[in-house]
Amino acid sequence: MKRIFLVGSPRSGTTMLQSLLAAHPQIISFPESKFFHYLLYKKFAGKLPGRLQAFFKDEIYRPELLQNFDDTQSVGTKVSWFVGVLDGLAAEKNKSIWLEKTPEHIYFIDDIERFLPDAKFIHILRNGMDTIASLHEATSSYHDLWGPGWDLNHCIDRWKQAMLISHKYANKSNHLLVNYEEILDNKLKKLEEICHFLGVEYDAQMLEAYQETAASLSLNLPWHQGIEREVKSRKVHKYHKIFTKNEIKYILNKIKRVKGEIAWKVTVEVSEPILDICALPQICDRLCCTIELEGIKLGILELPVCDGTVVGAVLADAIAAQFAWQILDRFFQRNRSEKRNRLWQTLLEPLHKKNDWTLFLQELWGRPHWHLQDFYKPEIAEEVPTITLEKDFIAVEVSEELANIKVELSEIDVLVTVGSVAVGIVTVAVENNFVSAQKLRSTITRNSGFELCVATVREALLGKPLNGKQSLRSRLASCARQRSNLPDSLNAAGAGGIYPPNAVMFGRRSGAIGTSVSRRAALPAAALREIASAAAIAGETTMQIASENEFPKQVFYAPEIIGRKSPYGEVSHSVKPQVFDNHSLTQRLPILAYRRISPDGLDAVTPQVLEQQLQYLKDRAYYSASWEDWRSAKLDKTPLPGKAVSITFDGGYLDFFQYAWPLLKRFDFTATVFLVAESIGKTNSWEKAEFEEVQLMGWPEIHQLRDAGIEFGSMSATYQPLTALSPTEIVREGAKSRAILEGGLEKSVKCFAYPYGDVDPIVAHLIGASGYTFGVSYRSKFSSFDDALLSLPRLQVTAEKFLWQLGL
Repeated sequence: MKRIFLVGSPRSGTTMLQSLLAAHPQIISFPESKFFHYLLYKKFAGKLPGRLQAFFKDEIYRPELLQNFDDTQSVGTKVSWFVGVLDGLAAEKNKSIWLEKTPEHIYFIDDIERFLPDAKFIHILRNGMDTIASLHEATSSYHDLWGPGWDLNHCIDRWKQAMLISHKYANKSNHLLVNYEEILDNKLKKLEEICHFLGVEYDAQMLEAYQETAASLSLNLPWHQGIEREVKSRKVHKYHKIFTKNEIKYILNKIKRVKGEIAWKVTVEVSEPILDICALPQICDRLCCTIELEGIKLGILELPVCDGTVVGAVLADAIAAQFAWQILDRFFQRNRSEKRNRLWQTLLEPLHKKNDWTLFLQELWGRPHWHLQDFYKPEIAEEVPTITLEKDFIAVEVSEELANIKVELSEIDVLVTVGSVAVGIVTVAVENNFVSAQKLRSTITRNSGFELCVATVREALLGKPLNGKQSLRSRLASCARQRSNLPDSLNAAGAGGIYPPNAVMFGRRSGAIGTSVSRRAALPAAALREIASAAAIAGETTMQIASENEFPKQVFYAPEIIGRKSPYGEVSHSVKPQVFDNHSLTQRLPILAYRRISPDGLDAVTPQVLEQQLQYLKDRAYYSASWEDWRSAKLDKTPLPGKAVSITFDGGYLDFFQYAWPLLKRFDFTATVFLVAESIGKTNSWEKAEFEEVQLMGWPEIHQLRDAGIEFGSMSATYQPLTALSPTEIVREGAKSRAILEGGLEKSVKCFAYPYGDVDPIVAHLIGASGYTFGVSYRSKFSSFDDALLSLPRLQVTAEKFLWQLGL
């Protein structure tokens, strides 16, 4: 007889999964026995007989089975008696497996394993926000049945304890951790996996008889109402109608700590080969890497775990993006004279100090005596060969000497490769049918910026000893030669390519070099449909390299796959020339976040107040800066002219169209409006717990505003706090909303506002990989040059908080 225990947090889906498994012809299950809970929990000492009386008499209607129970016997004897009774019940029905479901038994796993060494355990884990909301609702509504002490903190703690305990057993062969959302999303696949764990074949009866078993096992308890419904994902989230915004933020802080505790932790030495990190538990969704350089800790890097693996190419790219300069500094220390060493000892700081950047460019281009400004002067003449170009496109490798180009065109596109790996396309103007090698070099340097350093470190230094006689440039040249010999440098089987074979790869999006457009990323295969939909609408390249009839196990965003031009025909609109305050510069950009503009809405800024604030900005010579303006300023570390401001509005309320837009137009400001994609034309259902339900803009209003110059961004598909979600759910929220918005707007959507301002490194990475360049959260500070583009702070403007209180 096989004995199975199903455990988890209350309200995490244990009854649903129990009902599905109990419908299998070889499995029998029962209502919650709570046997080990009452047997081993000191608080319940002496209450076991009463509990057993209720279980056998009132719940399974077999009171005669209590005849041989003796409460004076030892704990071990009681366990043997109880297990024997369940074995007998299973044998009566010709079942080979019994399944005992009591969520509280999660606290007694070690005891159960001691008494039953052959027992197996299935843990069900559910999204923290949904579990806590469901638990809070049930315990508040049915207080008499659940008992005292179930406040919000206790609900959070019960979910937290269950998560931490379950992850302790993630690698044990007799334990299986199952995600509730994955069951809803792909019930057949997950049930097949669970049946394999149990040692039985999947049976279609599990889905056909589910409703009948659910009705019998739920005991008609009020919080189980609707348990017999079809097993599928639902778009309604209880926390939207239960918790206020501040309560949600409080819960999210607790959830983030748990996510950090259960992350898979490794240490990676960057001078050794950067290998795939494989065979991680499927339930594990984040990797926390301590990055070391020759034994010295550089910092912590967090990456999402997609489909049980973190691929070495993605890890190497992330390491280079975050720690390029420290690694480059150590390389030069190893390979320079003592005098030069002393100069480099002062680094380990941001790259764009002039001396540091000059040394890198000298090494990269093989021009050791040039000054910094020389690399940006297109007019410097050199004795180099000249080639004739018959088309408007050429690929150049930075580790090879550049040539002058003769071409009868007004401009050419140049594919830039570093170590034979593409980093982007730059456009070079042609004068008098001629492009000098230096003009080519200066254009690449200016337009590629820090990405040249990232790619150089990734290709030439990572995974290799930093000592040796080869220069940086010669290392890159060696990499280029090796890649040129590969039959497929992307992912041909056995060829040592960048990505694993048989993967689906989505090519580079349009956008600036050095942003999220340039970052490699793994994406969850379960979100392939949403990713592919967004890519198809945008006209982006997709490469599916998979065996015939084989579903891809891995999906990647591969920026090395580069198309020629942006697929979008952008909607044009007139922009009035700006008049700048010549005595001011903007080194720190205020990004303002408004919610509703309404004469009478709860927590809304009134049109009169908005008018005063826009007048206030206009009187002080502020003007609207674009996201690209700020990106360029950050890239060059050059302040924007005058006094720039960025104005944003969250939610896409109809009252923006009615009240805010006329005022913005009158004062010559523009704005970005963030839309909840699946709620366009509907209402703000995500605010039910706190605010009145009001109408949102539909496509007619959105199109009118688009044509007038208003920019639109995404606020996800369904307004969920992303740090509480799995990588699959995060990517679905990002990709689905991008597909909806770009399909409706017929232009690219590059900016994402995190619901509740909720972001962490995992969320930012996946939202960038889903197609966004800019991400904004809520933090009470101006944006500076040091802010990551996917984590820009915004100042919340409310009915009580005015511009002068925000420091403008």
